[in-house]
Amino acid sequence: MPSLAAAQEWAIRSGAAARTEYSDNYFFTSDNPESAFSASISPFVTAARRTETSEVAALLTVGANKVWGTNPNFDYWSGRVGVSGALRDERSAWRGDVGFSRAPSLQSTTTPEGIILSLVYTNAAAASGAYAYQVDDRWALEARVSVYDNRYSSVQGDASVQDNRGYSAGGSARYAFSERTHLLVDVGYTYYTSDSDDDNSVTTVFGVAHSVSPDLKVSGSVGYFWSETERQQGASLGRVRDNGPLFGGEMTYLVSDRSQLVIRVSEKLTPSAAGDLSRQDTALAGFSYRATDRLIGRVGVSYTRDKVLDTAGRRVTNNYLVAEIGATYQLAERWTLDAGYRYQQSRYAAELSEPRANVAFISIGYNWPDASFTNWVGSRGDSSGLPGAGPVPFTDAFARPVEGPTGFDAPLFEPYFIP
Repeated sequence: MPSLAAAQEWAIRSGAAARTEYSDNYFFTSDNPESAFSASISPFVTAARRTETSEVAALLTVGANKVWGTNPNFDYWSGRVGVSGALRDERSAWRGDVGFSRAPSLQSTTTPEGIILSLVYTNAAAASGAYAYQVDDRWALEARVSVYDNRYSSVQGDASVQDNRGYSAGGSARYAFSERTHLLVDVGYTYYTSDSDDDNSVTTVFGVAHSVSPDLKVSGSVGYFWSETERQQGASLGRVRDNGPLFGGEMTYLVSDRSQLVIRVSEKLTPSAAGDLSRQDTALAGFSYRATDRLIGRVGVSYTRDKVLDTAGRRVTNNYLVAEIGATYQLAERWTLDAGYRYQQSRYAAELSEPRANVAFISIGYNWPDASFTNWVGSRGDSSGLPGAGPVPFTDAFARPVEGPTGFDAPLFEPYFIP
């Protein structure tokens, strides 16, 4: 089968993925946890085309999911549709993404006890676009815009959720100080609205990316944000102003031709199902090792600190920890096996016991065009495209993606996984 990197015509694939999972705390509750088995089957179709000046990737998948062990059982539909593309010429580049996904996920919700994580059905639609212009050999400018709409429904319990929507716009200037060091200045504006809040935020970020060697790349960024929230509901009405520093960075180290280590830190303003634009700090580390041509092992851990306004107008802080270990095995040319274990734990600002969950899963996919179709700790990035401080990519909008022998470089379908 020819590489997609050399393809000039459309490459269309269809296939399916099946997954079974066990969790000893399916709803991720502090008290009376319920264990459950779940199973899903998700047929999909992908399409991709890559040339010297353009690339397009598209995915459509619909999943049927069944849950055993809860009372009552919660069966549901999931799915994802997305299209991403880029167009380049000598001095300019366009890129864009549009997509929709539906899947259960842990979200910050409002309960009588306080703001906690609850399992909710999340319907997320988003679109983004960007234009970059190479001024000269050193300077490049970029403008971007994105819109999003998130709709939630509780799976069980008395958790209260609020749909939200908004948009962001911004721009950046990149300066190639040398072949190994790039500087970045970024300014962004975000508007967010829910049933209870209207929020306007501005962020400024300065970043540096440095290629220490062909195998080691590091970046860091610092910034500041200002936000003004107009509260429409709750005990605290009126305007709430907030501001503070932002920090982020990343280290990517190709330990050998078979292994890679990624460490990433970010601080961003993120939509919340609790009705507020939360300030979210995330740190993660992921290690991947290609044991054989068919087997890739992985281990990762992430820590998230979420600061959200409660109904009284107080900024509360919740903490969330995830640790994972897993492997992907190429059974045959078109068959891929994916299996793993995940540990989850949260600590809330409210005086509640700490919920914990142990999750084990195994998936099998037919004809998926990427290394793994499973969303895991080491691959998670920013899904909403909102401004903030985080990793500064060393490559710019004009760089051509290259497929390396390790399979760690970004392929066409890197943004997609099967929910």
